[in-house]
Amino acid sequence: MTMQNPLARVRGAGASGGGIQHWRSQRYSALVLLLCTGWLLWLGVSLAGADYATAMLTMSSPINAGMAILLAGTVFYHTQLGLQVVIEDYVHIAALEFALLIFVRFACLLAFLTSAIAALKMALGA
Repeated sequence: MTMQNPLARVRGAGASGGGIQHWRSQRYSALVLLLCTGWLLWLGVSLAGADYATAMLTMSSPINAGMAILLAGTVFYHTQLGLQVVIEDYVHIAALEFALLIFVRFACLLAFLTSAIAALKMALGA
């Protein structure tokens, strides 16, 4: 028999510990994605019917290159957060869950780096 209060035994367990940070990260990244999507739609409409040289000149602007990198980073960060929730909820084998989480994190990082390098190459005219 324990003299500890039942609330004290469960305090700090579950989503009340670190779950709120993950939830906030998803919401903030979704907000940034919404703003970046507005920029992407504006860019797409403004470049409609333009030739390759005009599109490259537009993307060579530091603001547009920076927005492209921000969009790529936010997309893959938000993707990683969403896939993490799915894996944690539906994969019940600990080793497989860990392996999938590591794979998703590295795949998103690799995809971001590839996108950022492509945007930098366009910005620098390579």
